Amino acid sequence: MKRLDYKNKIAIVTGASSGIGKEIARTLIEKYGCTVYAIARNENRLNGVKAELGEKYIPYSMDVAIKENWLSFSDFLKNSRICVDILINCAGILPKFATFENTDIEEYEKALSINYLAQVYACKLILPIMNKGGAIVNVASASALCPFSLVSGYTASKSASYHFTQSIAREIKDVSVSCVLCGFVKTDIMKNQEMNEKEAKLIRLFSADCKKTVGKILRRVKRRKKRIVTGLDGHFMSFLYRLFPNFAPKFISWFLRKSGLDLFKG
Repeated sequence: MKRLDYKNKIAIVTGASSGIGKEIARTLIEKYGCTVYAIARNENRLNGVKAELGEKYIPYSMDVAIKENWLSFSDFLKNSRICVDILINCAGILPKFATFENTDIEEYEKALSINYLAQVYACKLILPIMNKGGAIVNVASASALCPFSLVSGYTASKSASYHFTQSIAREIKDVSVSCVLCGFVKTDIMKNQEMNEKEAKLIRLFSADCKKTVGKILRRVKRRKKRIVTGLDGHFMSFLYRLFPNFAPKFISWFLRKSGLDLFKG
């Protein structure tokens, strides 16, 4: 399959009202002239981004974790005779850092629904109306490469996303399938965490720039890479776990505890 040409394509981007999703939508529109169906729950935020990015940014407000919403959205596309070239699933949540004992079951259900099952629904219902030669991109997390303490629900959901994506990438022939495994990126994904200003500053310090991260993602998707790791921390976790699968989770858990940040005390 030849390299992906983004020019003037029709794309669906979830989580498109902020963070990586918003930056991907911006790049596809401003650099490549794409039409982007932007999906997120917050209608006001979507409309605010539309005012910023223009008519090619088409807001569609829905909760991606509900299968029926994807059924309605796919019916809308079919009835409008819209064929999709690119599907990028960016929507995700990071529950509060906490031990298993201190995490409610509902937090696990929510993480799995948004971070994993929403991607399953999207792929299942959008793939039949995608053009040949298109691309599916599921955004997971570098935490799927190396499990560590305090994020069991998040890691489980992102690991499910990663392995699901890697599996279907070897089954689907007419559309390339990529999984993105991001380290920390300067977005609002940490909004659920209880951090003081010092902690927030330190997190931002070792988080990758969102625009640069998106540039790297789109370049690798263009080359139809199945596995895309971003960020120094993401590459470090991947490298360490491959070499020392027993030691790596212990080391990263120890490192977070020794950071002195209340955020990682569980």
